[in-house]
Amino acid sequence: MRMRVTVNGKVRSAQVHPLKSLLRVLREDLDLPGTKEGCGEGECGACAVLLDGVLVNSCCVPALQAAGREVLTVEGLGVPGEEGQTPDALQIAFVEEGAVHCGFCTPGMEMASRALLEENPRPTREEVRVALSGNLCRCTGYEPIYRAVDRAVREEYPASFRPRPNPCAGDLPEFDPEERGRFFAPRSLEEALAVLAEHPDATLLAGGTDILPDRKNRKADPEKVVDLFRLEELHGAVREGEILRLGACTTNGEILRTPLVGELLPALREASFRSGGPAIQNRATLGGNLANASGAADLPVVLLALGARVRLASARGTRTLSLGEFMPRYRENACAPGEILESLEIPVPAPSSRQRFFKRGSRKALTLSRVSLALFLEEEGGTIRTFRLAAGSMAPLPQRLTRTEEAVLGRPLDRQTADLASRMAGEEVQPRKSPSYRKAITANLVRRFFDELL
Repeated sequence: MRMRVTVNGKVRSAQVHPLKSLLRVLREDLDLPGTKEGCGEGECGACAVLLDGVLVNSCCVPALQAAGREVLTVEGLGVPGEEGQTPDALQIAFVEEGAVHCGFCTPGMEMASRALLEENPRPTREEVRVALSGNLCRCTGYEPIYRAVDRAVREEYPASFRPRPNPCAGDLPEFDPEERGRFFAPRSLEEALAVLAEHPDATLLAGGTDILPDRKNRKADPEKVVDLFRLEELHGAVREGEILRLGACTTNGEILRTPLVGELLPALREASFRSGGPAIQNRATLGGNLANASGAADLPVVLLALGARVRLASARGTRTLSLGEFMPRYRENACAPGEILESLEIPVPAPSSRQRFFKRGSRKALTLSRVSLALFLEEEGGTIRTFRLAAGSMAPLPQRLTRTEEAVLGRPLDRQTADLASRMAGEEVQPRKSPSYRKAITANLVRRFFDELL
């Protein structure tokens, strides 16, 4: 495959495999070794770059999705001079504040810092900490790094930023003859569905956060691939009367940046925020989180509690299913051959409703959940009219706790009902591992939800 991409202001081209990672394209084909490979699986942030101005882990971006895009790497941070590139204010701050440790973490740290300051030129210390949360520093040098970012802000580093044009914007990859019929980069949803009608066995590519690590570890190497991530129809949120529709390729990062979601669905926003660091959030998609049908996934839990449904699309038309119907078994979904998860439909909650998402793991952030709970409640005149409770990480699939829900409906919103809900939820969950711990945490979190209401 031949690709053109704008890197650090220059149009570059390369002849590569469509699923070769952007990380390896930069290092091996474009001679830009500043971007480092740490884990190669999206966990360490050493390979972070800006893709169309958004922070991503380049190890999780396939080449076919990088074609026609604008990329900024650590080599592009410096200031051009007569004798080559000289460090910019951020890089100087890293050096003078003692924030440069080893050669692996520092490039990613600088790129994550740059991405933050492009979006938020005057961040608080907590916002700096969150922005760098997906970047590991094994030298444990975070405090000097935070000071370096603070210093760059004080020295007006963001004022030096200029727009970065992309001369090859809109370019698609040019597949070789042997790749045609195997790799596809459709420009529209209609075109994608037509391709899938002809190639129903093709693998669907969205954010790449699973496929590329699996390919690196030789767990999978798809023969046919259809790229859905670049389709604008599959991104974003729109209100349609009393339904909020979210495109299946909407990323966790896009959810966090969408005021409509924050206003109407704060529990979904919280779940998206708790799912990985910023570079992963900017790639991981709603559809991917659902279609994988994993009991440990965070977003299906909160979507169950919010009463979401999914719309599937194919060249034959569309159909709508409940989440339970869409995820019938572990690692299986209800998409027929040639069909994709197109969008999610979430009822717009009443202004008086309450919703909450809880996640508990081995540490506070960036962890797989050991227990996740989502709760949704509507009351009228002090009586509970709607109550949905979903739990994850305890069974092969996320599940609604229907017995607890039924016991609470119609009861007054008071301490006795809180006691009942807490006790029944702890009894209803049947964890496969650490049952006493997970049952106790479930009961405690349900109690906390009611305590907050009362």
